[in-house]
This record gives sequence, C-alpha cells and structure tokens, in this order.
Amino acid sequence: MHLLSYLSKKWFFHLGLIGSLCAGQAAFSQDYTIAKLKLFPDRDEVLIKDVTTDSLGFIWFLTNGEIYRYDGYRSLDILKTIAGQQLTDDMPQRILIDRQHRLWMAGNANLSYLDLKTWMVHAVDSSLLPPVHNRMVSWIKQLADSTVMVAYENGHLLLIHDNRFVPIDGLYHESVAANNKVSPLCVTLWNGKYWVGTTVGTVLSIDPYRGCRTEYHQLPGIHQHIPNLIAGDDGLIVNASPDQLYQLRSQGEWEAFVPEGFTLAENEYYVLGEGKQMHVYADTKSACLLDADFGITQQIAMPLKNRFGPKHVCIIGDEAVLGTEEGIFVIYPKTKGLSQFIPPNASTNKSTRGIYVYPDGAFFYSTYQGAGFVESDGTVWPFEQLRHAYVLYPINDHELFVGTEGGFLKIFDRKRHRVTDIHYTLTPETAAKHAFNLPVNVMSLAETDSDYLIGSSGGLWLLDKKTYSLRRFADVSGEPHGLDLQIRYIQLTPQGSMLLSTNVGLFEVLQRQVIKRYPLSGNLGVYKSLAVGDTLWVATQGKGLVAIDAKGHVLQTFTTGEGLSNNLVYSLEYADGAFVVGTADGLNLISGQRVRRIGTAEGLSQSEFNSGASFWDEPRKRVYVGGLMGYTVLDMSQPWFTNSNRLESYVTEIHTSGGKSGAQSADYTWPYHGDQTLVLQPEQSLTGLYVGTPGNYRADSEIRYMLNAGNWEPLELGQFISLIEPSPGDYHIQLETRSTGIDSKQKAINVIKRPHYYQTWWFRGLAMVLVLLLVVIWYRGRIQKVRREQAIRNRIAADLHDEVGSSLTRIFFQANTLSAEQRADEKQGKQLELIADTSKQALLTMSDMVWSIDSRFDAMKELVIRMKDYVYRLREELDFSYRFEEQGDVESGKVSQTVRQNLFLIFKEALTNAIKYSDGSEITIAFAVDKAIRLVITNRYTAKNNAVAAQQGGRGLQNMRQRATKIGGVLSVADGEGEFRLTLDLPPKRGI
Repeated sequence: MHLLSYLSKKWFFHLGLIGSLCAGQAAFSQDYTIAKLKLFPDRDEVLIKDVTTDSLGFIWFLTNGEIYRYDGYRSLDILKTIAGQQLTDDMPQRILIDRQHRLWMAGNANLSYLDLKTWMVHAVDSSLLPPVHNRMVSWIKQLADSTVMVAYENGHLLLIHDNRFVPIDGLYHESVAANNKVSPLCVTLWNGKYWVGTTVGTVLSIDPYRGCRTEYHQLPGIHQHIPNLIAGDDGLIVNASPDQLYQLRSQGEWEAFVPEGFTLAENEYYVLGEGKQMHVYADTKSACLLDADFGITQQIAMPLKNRFGPKHVCIIGDEAVLGTEEGIFVIYPKTKGLSQFIPPNASTNKSTRGIYVYPDGAFFYSTYQGAGFVESDGTVWPFEQLRHAYVLYPINDHELFVGTEGGFLKIFDRKRHRVTDIHYTLTPETAAKHAFNLPVNVMSLAETDSDYLIGSSGGLWLLDKKTYSLRRFADVSGEPHGLDLQIRYIQLTPQGSMLLSTNVGLFEVLQRQVIKRYPLSGNLGVYKSLAVGDTLWVATQGKGLVAIDAKGHVLQTFTTGEGLSNNLVYSLEYADGAFVVGTADGLNLISGQRVRRIGTAEGLSQSEFNSGASFWDEPRKRVYVGGLMGYTVLDMSQPWFTNSNRLESYVTEIHTSGGKSGAQSADYTWPYHGDQTLVLQPEQSLTGLYVGTPGNYRADSEIRYMLNAGNWEPLELGQFISLIEPSPGDYHIQLETRSTGIDSKQKAINVIKRPHYYQTWWFRGLAMVLVLLLVVIWYRGRIQKVRREQAIRNRIAADLHDEVGSSLTRIFFQANTLSAEQRADEKQGKQLELIADTSKQALLTMSDMVWSIDSRFDAMKELVIRMKDYVYRLREELDFSYRFEEQGDVESGKVSQTVRQNLFLIFKEALTNAIKYSDGSEITIAFAVDKAIRLVITNRYTAKNNAVAAQQGGRGLQNMRQRATKIGGVLSVADGEGEFRLTLDLPPKRGI
C-alpha cells in the first residue's frame, strides 16, 4: 500500500507528532485509538462474515451460520433464541439492522427479519424474491434515507422502505441480454439517486422519485469491478478495482480522482467504508481515517496477528467497527485532551523517567535507552548514548542537570546541543569517609541558595554551587548513616526546611535535624510530596494519596475505595486546582472529592507510570506523565470533570421460570421497548436479569446494583440478578454504571410479584367475610338452640309445676285432712302426717328443680333471691341466726343453668351442714360476684366436739367438691380454732 510518503518514514512521522505537541495550541486534535473486542471468553479469534449495529450501540455479527449480539460483556446466540420460529433451515449469509429495529437475515434461499421489539421472525413473501435458484445474496445495506437494499449475485435488487418492497430486475435482465453475469458490489445515495457499482465496470442509478427508473453509466475504458462508491459534495467517488479512483460530476462528467498523498493498495485486500462524519480505509497493516476529500486525518496500526485484512466495515458517527477473520476491531476517538509522546529512540524500550519543558516550548526528555532535545520548531537532537537518565533539573536558561542511574550527574547544554559529565571534587571529610560510596544513582534534585541537593539511592548529598565540591549530608546527631535511604524527591518549604520522600517514609530536615513526618509509626514508601496551602499531599507506595498536616496527622486519603485506580502512586502533580496522579494502573485526576480515572479504554497507551516521571508545563496547561511507553500528555484546559465519558447500561435479557414444571422463558426485547417494570406471575421467579453496556470499549466501566434501598452490590462479568420465589410485592432494582466520567448513570427497574389468589387482599377479605358469616350463622344457630332448650326447660318446668306440683299438693292436703279426721287413731295419724311431710318435702324439692330448669331464672339476681329465700324458709323451720352479705354486681349478671343449679345445691348442702353442726352462733354467708364468683359459708362449733367438725367435712363435702369440679370451680375448707369455713371459687367468667 502506498500511503502518504512521509508516513512510511518513521523518523519524520515522529517529528510531525512531536511538532504537534510543541505547537503551543490550546487543545490537541482529536486522536483515535483501536480496540479488539473480547467476543467470547474461551477464544480470541473469530471469523466475522458480517457486522452491524443497532440503535443502542450493541454490535451484531455473523460467523459461519451463527448470529450473535455483543452487549459489551458477552455474546448472545440469536439463532438459538428463535429456534422455534425458523421457517426453514436456511443458513444466514448476510445481516443488517435497520432504523426500525429489524434484523434482516438473508440466506441462500430466503429473506426474513427479526423484529427486535417483539422478537418475532417475519418471512418476506417469496413472490417478492428472485427465483429460488437465483437467491444467493451478495450484501444488505441501509442507505442514508433509511432504505434497505438487498443485492443478489445474479443482479436482482430488492428495495425495502418501511413495509414496501420494490424489486429491481434491470441489472439481471442486462446481464441476461449481454450473456454475461453482472453482480452488484456496492451502493450509495448521491444526488437523490441510488448508485450501484457492478462487477463489469458499470454503475446503475435508480431514481426513487420516478418510479425507480434505472440508468446505466459506463466508465470510459473501465471494465473492472467497482467495489466501493462514496458520495461526496463535489461528486460521486468511484473505486475501480484494484486501486483506481474516479469522480462522477453532477453534470455526468468522469474524471480521475487523486487524493492528496493517498492511494489504494494494489496487492492486498482492503475495505473502504462510507460514513457521514468520516470515511475509513483499512487493510492488513493499518486503518486510515479519511475526510470528505479522502485526506488522511489519522493512521492507526491494525493489531492483527495474522495477515488477513478486514472484510467488513460499519461506520456509526465517529466510530468504525471492522469485521476481520480474527474478530471485531473498533476504531473510536480518544478522550479529548489526551495525547501521547513516544520517544523516537531505536530501542523497543520507551520507558521514560525525566522531562523538562522550557518556557518557549522546547523540551528535553530522557529514557532508559537514549534521550533527546526537541526544539520549539520540532527539530529533534537525539542523544542515544545518554541512557538510564533519571531526573532533570535546570541550572540556568540553557543548561540542565541530568541525574542518571550509575553515571551520577551530567550536564546538557542547549546552545551547544551536547551532554557532558560534571566536574566536581570531594571535600576532605567526604574523601576520607565516603570515597567508595558516592551517589552514582541520582533519584532527585533540588537547590538552596548555596548548594544543589542530590537525592540518591544512598542518602542526601550537597554540591556547592560555586566550587562544585561534593559532601554528604549529616544530621546534628552526627550519625553518618542517619539518612542512608533512597531519597526519591526533595521539596523545600517556605520555612526553610526540606521534605524528603524516601523508601521508608516522609522526613523533614529542619536545622539539620531529621524528623519523620509520615507515617508516624511503621514504615511506608513515599514517592513524592506536594504542599498545597497548609496541607501536605503524599504519594505513597501502597496506601494511595494521603493528605497530612504539619505534624503528620492524616487528614484525608484517596484509595481505590474512593475511586483511585490503584493504591501505588508513582507520580504527582498539582495543576490548576487538580491533582494528576500516576499509578501502577492508570492515571487519575482529583479535584475536591471527585476522582476522574483515565484508562487504556479512553486511548491511554500505557497503564503503568514511572516514579517521579511527571512535569507540569504551566504556560501551556499541560501535564506530562512518563510511563513504560513514553509520555502521556494531558491538556488541563479541557473539561476533565464533565460527564462526557459516562456509559449507560441496559437490561439485555430477562429469564423467568414458573409453574409446577418450572418452565423457562426469556425476554430479549427489553433494550428496545424501554420498559421499566417487570411483572412476575404468582408461580414465576426471576432467574436471570442480565445487564449490558454498549460501547464498553470506550471507557472502563463497572456496574453495581441495589435492591430495595439496600447495600450496593457489584455486578461482575457474566453475573446476573435473580429473585428466586420472591414474596408478593414490589422490588426496586437500581442499576448504576460507573465509568471514567465523574458522575455515574443510573437506571431504575421495578419488579412486581403478583400474589396467588389466596394471597390477595380481596381473597383475604372475602375469607374474613365468609368466616364472619359462618360465625354469625353459628351464633344464630346457637341462639336458636339455646332458645329451643330454654323453651323445653320452661315447658318442663311448667309441666312439673302444674301437673306434678298440683298432684303433690293434693296429696299433701288430703293427708292433712285425713290426719285431722283420724286423730283418734294415733298410728294412722302418724302415717298420714308422714305422708304429708314427705309430699311437702317432695313439693319443695320439685320447686327447686323447677327453678333450676326454668331459663327465666338464668340471672345472678334470681340466684341470690333463691338463696335468700331458702335461708329464710329454713330459719323459719330451724330457728338459727345468720348474716347474708353480698358484694359486686349481683343485679345484671347472667349465669348458666348448670352453674346456677350446682351452685345452689352446694349452697343448700353447705348451709344445712353449717346449721346442723353449729354451736348456735351466727352463721355467715358471703357471696361475691366480680370477675370471679366466690361463696363463703362460715360457722362455729363447740371446740370440745372435734368429731362434729370431722363429720361436717365428711361425705357431704365430697359431693360438693364433685359438683364444684363439674362447673370448673374449686371447693376448699378451713377448719381451726372452733371455726369451720367452706369456700367455693369459680374462675373468671366461668358460667357467667
């Protein structure tokens, strides 16, 4: 390939690059970089047969019969997702995604498209296609007006606009008429028409505004293939194979087109792609970005392992996607303000350690394999023999100290363009003590009014400015090895002290006294320190960037936890309010609390930077940071802390399972219809929510997620979010994409889990209503049952009272009458009296039974009345003294029939026993109704008659206890000092 002649000469190429760095412009031109995508985790080389992109930036590619979508992390096999929809076994040969979210798939026999919003496959009616044996497709392309054109090898063309299909068969008929196969090779939209290049040197134009009328244009004397057509402002650029370029003017004139300094390759495969903002030419060696006039704006080396050139190119805006036999490469712009200076020494070792920029823009640089001086006009003076130069320090306007590893100090003279060794002497004391331990490895330089300070790998040394006599620094303690350390950086303070960054920490030398400032305990390597106001910023060897006060107390730290790319900080500069931090893994800018990372994805050509290899060129607002591959140059006038580098992530796939069988389902349409809510049915679980980041090659990104305002969790490569058998409710997933930009990009997803019918509020409400209804029915039934029982009891009581009672009463009166009439016969009289007494007793017993059965007396008041009435009647017969005490609510309380009956019988039995065994003193009856019922009957007996007390607590007591147990009560007795007390306790609400 013959490119710009000066580009093929490496030396002049570097001269041009160096000159652009020294031109003193406010901003650099936008450079481009190239990256290879990691399409599969287990292989690096993939044969790409076609490549396209969708509206979100996902890259789709075709391999040998397989279609994949690359989301920034992984590749999805598309044909597997639509396996159940494939209408035939036709193998795809070409693919394209149009602006209506349709993936066109052309095989050897059929044409179909996948609607990305529904994930449904639609086949094009075969009547619109060429005959079956003529359906070998050449390409599918979308034109600037959104029209899709499908080209077949036999000359058939199919125009697709929205849902309209227009076949163009003129090219096919032309080849039939000429008995020569004519195949379409390329297409473009120019001057309102579609222009198609062919295999026979002709160009077919199609006018969509005149019924797709066709016209043929023959290049004069040209019969080669026309593989590329590019629409230009001045005409149609025609590429005739292999390397000829022509231009068709709007007036129909043909002329040779010769771009300045650029020709196409003759003997190797290349691709030429047309874009709106740029064109791209790529072959096996390099890719060239072209402007509208085919002028090269940048040339980028193609990092191909094999010598197989690109076969497909897709240009979107200012990016180009190249499909090759090794995989997919993406060409994209570097971050604006980021540039690179690669030293032009012949060695492959470009590791740089020192740079000094003069006020006029000229600069001197040093590497491990040579140094050089670049004039302000770009002229380079190389010094290949000056190796292992480490640090640079100005002596005056035209001389520099050059500290080396192994060669002590040298002097660069700008006027004479030469490097010489320094001539120095040793003081007598130094000659006597340190002649064999001189500072041959110089790591840092500074100066006072009288001395140059030399930091070496073996301590601090002083070089007298006037006499150039060299002596070793010793502290006031007189210890000769007090600073036997690596002095990596020397900083003088306004107070007249020295700050020394060493391999074990930061020291301050004040009035020849050495004080350790950081760390206050233990040892930690320090590469550099900078004073900003009253705060000292320390670049540490493993703990990031640390801010300390004058006494060494830590005020603030920046580590990987705060966003720093690495905790090993090699270089540090303070430029216009921002720190530039070079680490073992990338660059960082720090302003206030904000950390801006810069990585290789943004175009940084190196990730590891060298110790102390940085320089702040304040007049030109540039920071030079040296690393393993030259100098990275930052234009500090750029808005580094804007959000221009933010990436956005999308939910790419949603997998769910549900039902008793655990049936799996997947949704791949999420990125294209913009939903933010996922609804899970009662049997469903979210088994996998995958996230992709298109354009992930442009900026180092991280994804993390938060569930329901919990903690942030990182989403590692290939990891997904799942909710297995979640409880019904709303789940809020917050996704955050953190890239090199300052602010992150967040996206919210709501997952709603539908409950089972028995988990819904309406079902629970209905169940509660049903329960209440059952309770009401049961209660009403219970009430009816009670009422029926009460009616039965009342009827039985009435019958007993009316029938049996009246019969007993007649018996009683008849016995009394007969007893009165037969008084003469005493024996019969006694029998009649006995019958009268027995019937009277039966009548009383029956009265009690009737009372206990009758539901009209189910009240506490009736029970108390009955008890009082019984006591009163019994006193009339037996003549005893008693006191009846009431406590609590005895008027409104209810009592069940069982409790009422047994309580009354216990009362009768206890009262009878109390009267029977009493000594004649007053009997106390206490009846209390509160939460519980208590009956207490107390009587006294003769103290000498203990047998009487035993009899009172005899079998009658056993019967009463049985009755008490029957109604859930407790019967207890207390017998002592001539007093007998019987107590019945019923639990709270028992029977009430």
